[in-house]
Amino acid sequence: MLTTLIGSSLDQIDTPALLVDIDTMQANMSLMAAALAERGIGWRPHAKAHKSPAIANLELDAGAFGITCAKVSEAEVFARAGVRDILIANQVVGPIKTRRFANLARLADVICAVDSLDGAGQLDAAAAEAGTTPRVVIEIDSGMGRAGTQPGAPTVELAQAIGELRHLRFAGLMAWEGHACAINEADPRASAIRTAVGQLVDTAEAVRAAGMAVDIVSCGGTGTFLNVLDIEGVTEVQAGGGIFGDGFYRALDVPVQPALSLMVTVTSRPAPDRIIVDAGRKSVDPSNRPPEAPSLPNVAAMAFSAEHGTIHLTGPCETPRVGDRQRLHIGYSDQAVHLHEQLIAARDECVVAIWPTETRGKLQ
Repeated sequence: MLTTLIGSSLDQIDTPALLVDIDTMQANMSLMAAALAERGIGWRPHAKAHKSPAIANLELDAGAFGITCAKVSEAEVFARAGVRDILIANQVVGPIKTRRFANLARLADVICAVDSLDGAGQLDAAAAEAGTTPRVVIEIDSGMGRAGTQPGAPTVELAQAIGELRHLRFAGLMAWEGHACAINEADPRASAIRTAVGQLVDTAEAVRAAGMAVDIVSCGGTGTFLNVLDIEGVTEVQAGGGIFGDGFYRALDVPVQPALSLMVTVTSRPAPDRIIVDAGRKSVDPSNRPPEAPSLPNVAAMAFSAEHGTIHLTGPCETPRVGDRQRLHIGYSDQAVHLHEQLIAARDECVVAIWPTETRGKLQ
């Protein structure tokens, strides 16, 4: 088993292997937690980036008060691992999922998002059957064009209707301003974030004016949290991927450092300007942002098939040679971690821990 390699050199790990520089990751955690704490905003990092209860506990140690998940099956794993405050930032509908959610409320203080009275009614019925009273937040569409109620009056009306249900606790509102991350220029991006989050906090005030308490106003991913920090009325931020310092977030000027890399082996040098490695799309999905090869200054492009990675160089180079190893910095962790059974935590080129990706494949 890989756990027997704890304390060993990384040279003894077979490739491809997903590595976490534990000191860099914890520095990224500290940066994010401190920035939020300074402004009195809670940190509820999204766990879809790491899929690991071990890392979730490190986040809690660093200052997070809870976590965010995407699916009930993910939340079940984290709850069994001892995490108690869990937001499922998604709609939970249908009898199978609503029953699982309602029963999970016996183990943890779980929350899920709703955006319709039909969905809230299904949750209420499941909670009545289970004898629990889980929390819900209303998701509003602040410009993402995905799920969510419209800001303002439609959200107020839904909040009031949920308040009449006997087996749910209305906790507040959430939104995701992810559409702003597609804006390359910093000033227009910041403006779009302010507009989106402004709709969220204004709607929270409208719900309060209608006589309902709004304890949670949740938003913010890694790509937007630095702008969200200065918007009054936000109570918590869901930024999670930044702990790995992905290239995607660094391109948005988030001051995090690369902590997640894929260790690969050069398997072929068919031409002086081409390198073949033993990691393809089954090891890393480059569709959002491809990985980077920091030790190779002359990379022209990378291409990936199922089990092969091809690195094209701008000119001929004798190194690396067949059998040499390379580290590829991950461009977007969400599209790499779920492909691996474990994360290998390293410090000073030695293995310090093996973290199973326990919510890998948890899609329900």
